[in-house]
Order: sequence, then C-alpha cells, then structure tokens
Amino acid sequence: RAWFHLTKTDSDNNTRETLACLIIDDPLLKLRYGCLDYQKLLAEMKEHHFFTEIAFIPWNYKRSDPRTVRLFAENPDYFGICVHGCNHTYNEFGGSNYQEMSNLSATALWRMEQHKRLTGLLYDPVMVFPQGLFSSVAMQALKDQGFRAAFNSTLRAIDGDELPASEYEQPATAVYADFPLFLRRYPRNKSHFGQDMEVGRPILIVEHPSAFRDGYKAITGLIDWINGLGNVKWTSLLSIANRYCGLKVDVGAARQDNSWRPSPLAFNVRVALRRYLSEIRDNYVNANSVFARAYRLMRG
Repeated sequence: RAWFHLTKTDSDNNTRETLACLIIDDPLLKLRYGCLDYQKLLAEMKEHHFFTEIAFIPWNYKRSDPRTVRLFAENPDYFGICVHGCNHTYNEFGGSNYQEMSNLSATALWRMEQHKRLTGLLYDPVMVFPQGLFSSVAMQALKDQGFRAAFNSTLRAIDGDELPASEYEQPATAVYADFPLFLRRYPRNKSHFGQDMEVGRPILIVEHPSAFRDGYKAITGLIDWINGLGNVKWTSLLSIANRYCGLKVDVGAARQDNSWRPSPLAFNVRVALRRYLSEIRDNYVNANSVFARAYRLMRG
C-alpha cells in the first residue's frame, strides 16, 4: 500500500492539486448519442474548464464515426476514452472462474487495440465496471492482463464483505489483488466531492447520456462549484491512476500478446440484440421525457 503514502502526506498541504474527471458511461462515438451531443459538450468543457472520459464499450470497436473520432483526436485536453466492460452484459465481471474473467479481460483489451488500429485513437487501459458489479477474481484477471486500475461506483466486490471505513479515506483501495480501485460518484450529493477533496481523494463524477436531456446546466453548475473549492485539475483516468498510485504508464499501454485472439464470445446474437435494444432505449426512449417516464414506470 506504499503507493498511497505520499498522497496522504500531501493532503496536509492546503495548496495540493486535486485531480478530477467527469465519466460518461456507454455512448458510442457518434456526433450525437441519445441526449449527449459531443460538440455541445466540448463547448461546455472549454467554457467551464473540465475533462470528460467516455467509458467505451469494447463491443462497439468497429462502430465509431470518423467525424467524432476526429473531434476527440483534435481535443485531447478535453476528451479521453477508457474500457467499459467487454460486451456490457449483466454482471459480466462478477464471475468466480478465473479463466473466464481472464478471457473476458483479454477480449476487452483486444477490441480496444483494434479500435485504436482502426481510428488512431489512444485509450486508457483502465476498467469501468458495467452496473458497478465485479468480483475479486475479476480484479486479479484485470491486473494479470495488463489493466492499470479500475473505477467503480462501489468498492465492495460481490464476493466480498463491506470494506472498513479507512479504505474510503484513501485515494483508492488495493484490497483486491493489490490492484487499485477508485470510487466514483453520481452527482446527487455534491458535499461528497468536497469530502473527497479534504481527504486527498480525486473527484470522480459519473453520469449517463440521459442526464443531459435538459441540457448541461446541472453538471456545469456542479463543476463550477467544484472548481471553486481550490486547486482542481481536470484530466484523464489514466493520469489520475498515475498520480495517485505512482504509476508510469502511457495512454494505450496495456500488455498485448500478438498471438492471442478473442474467444467465440467476440460475437454473439444475444449480446448484439442487447446492445441494439440498449441503443434504442438511449436514443429514443431516454431522449424523450414522456417516454422515459413511461419506461421507468414499466420497470417498476
């Protein structure tokens, strides 16, 4: 755990720099996805001084729009992408079989490498777990496959107990395979971000495209408040992992065995159907307030 010692000591310094990032889960790299418009988001980032990391589903590696790729490539100080699951099926990283978790992790990285080859876009070799679900076995597999950190909305593995309170006072926890896991938060209670800053943790905000149905004012208001707290620098998730964990890793630098090829799970009709139905929901249902309300009522 020595990799957190200097950061904790640094937290006593009132002039310390706090790193921050807005993470948006799921969207494809299209100019517009659901309620998210990348051009408008870029304008907001430039005006309000923040950085956005897209949690990109590796299954979509062949589907990025060249215009959006160009927008990201031309604005590396505002946009980044990282790994969001593999197929984004329910609880896909919650398994207890090490070989399955390892194959899934390797497939995710292989797809991200293919996306980099097709588009030229670099990516951060860090994992954002779909639905916030993960097992301790998956954490070992991610580490072994060359991921550098994980970011999640909970620190508790589905096969583990609740962590002691002291783990929530660290920039990240390393209880699983000595692999860094950072806690990110939804913007429901902004006081949590102030508390994170006080104890020397990075500020990590998570949202989905549907959050921007009524525009960007809610998120930019929160960001303006955070920027007013002190010395905040908005940057990528890999930069945050590098800073708080003492890592020295370049963007896109994950271990890849060139002889490795993905297993048959690379394409599956059930997975494809789930992805396309999710996109219908994001682009048509969630983008309309009436439809979105009806959808929530249907789901109970």
